[in-house]
Amino acid sequence: MIGLRQHVQGAVLRWRDLELATQYLIASVTVVLLVSAVSGMLISAVLNQSEINERTQQTALFLDGVFSTMLQDVADGGSISSQNIARIDTLMATEDFRVRFPYLEVWLPNGEIAYSNSTFLIGRKFPLPMEARHAFEGRVTSTFADLGAEEHTLRELQAGLLEVYAPVHRLGNDEIIAVVEIHETTEALEHSLTNTTLVVWSFVVVGAAAAIIVLFGIVQRGSRTIQAQRHDLAERLKASLHLRAQVGEVQEARRLSDNAALLAEKRLKLASADLHDGPSQLINFALLKAQESALAKTPTERARILNAMGTSLITALSEIRSISHGLILPDIANLSLDAIVDLAIEAHEARTGTSVIRRGEFGAAHAGLETQIALYRIVQEGLNNAFRHSQDSSVTICCDMSGQKARIELRNAISTARPRQPHELSGMGLDGLKARVEILDGTFAARRIGNEFSLEVSLDVERPDD
Repeated sequence: MIGLRQHVQGAVLRWRDLELATQYLIASVTVVLLVSAVSGMLISAVLNQSEINERTQQTALFLDGVFSTMLQDVADGGSISSQNIARIDTLMATEDFRVRFPYLEVWLPNGEIAYSNSTFLIGRKFPLPMEARHAFEGRVTSTFADLGAEEHTLRELQAGLLEVYAPVHRLGNDEIIAVVEIHETTEALEHSLTNTTLVVWSFVVVGAAAAIIVLFGIVQRGSRTIQAQRHDLAERLKASLHLRAQVGEVQEARRLSDNAALLAEKRLKLASADLHDGPSQLINFALLKAQESALAKTPTERARILNAMGTSLITALSEIRSISHGLILPDIANLSLDAIVDLAIEAHEARTGTSVIRRGEFGAAHAGLETQIALYRIVQEGLNNAFRHSQDSSVTICCDMSGQKARIELRNAISTARPRQPHELSGMGLDGLKARVEILDGTFAARRIGNEFSLEVSLDVERPDD
């Protein structure tokens, strides 16, 4: 098997090394010869069958003209008269007739032979040949003699003959009263068929050769042109590679510069998003608490509000310090995605005293630090946004995995007591989240449907088994 594979591979390589014109010559000769052979056989078969059919029709017309009046005796179940039998015998004894038509039978519908120049067959019944049945249906048929047929074995028929079956009609109407089977020698027919076949194959061979020669000349000229163009292209490629080598260092330096600029821009956007989504939201929350403290009715309520405000400001200051040192939320670096969501929910509930409903999970999926930070900020900003627009309603967070995508959705009702305009739902906080998600090639959608607000985000993450 290995030797055969190596032989095939070697043949393929040798084929590829040949010029295009040589490949075409080999392929075209093979294809044209196959097509010519099939075409020659089909054309010869059609013409030969046409010539046999023509010979059959001529013989049938001859039989009808000669024997139809002699065989009318069998029209009503009778037998051929002795006078008509003598006339048929005289015709069959004629030298020219006997040489061309050595045997003659007259078949009746029941398979009985009413006449035969092989007299021992007269009066005997045999199974009607298929061609005889067709002739009784009104069709003129022919076939080469079946030497195994019973009527032929009885007279030990040896030579190959053409059997022609012609129907005999009752005079004056189309009723078929008998079928004449006559055996015609095939020497002249075979000679004619041979000549026809030779003519057909001559035209096929000459046409195929002419086609190959003309097309080969065209392809050879094209092949030479292609070879010249290949040489010219090789020279141009060599010059192009030399030029590319000269400017390669400049292009590499430019590429590194562009990458550095993109990285710096990306980091800048992330830092901006971190400042807005983290400390800025905490400070805004503290400001809201400051406004609430002014409206507090008891010292205990004011102390609780001020305590929450202080906690928010301390957390904001801590995050600002972390960001300024490049340590963005270090506590979530080793957490799972589910733990990060829980951490953001717990922080929000602790600050606001509200409850968050969580459904679904990420199934222990993990991701890079930037994706983890984005997830934390998404939950944080979504919850803050819900708190600002509807303080008296709960928020539902749905988490699920779809392939390599982590999908999170936050839904909350918008308070009818404080109707918001559509542009207020996508304030700077949502814009920051959208920018953060797009940097990570995720999808972001924020929409208001009636009195409900929905925030949907999808991020690429890794499965535990990756």
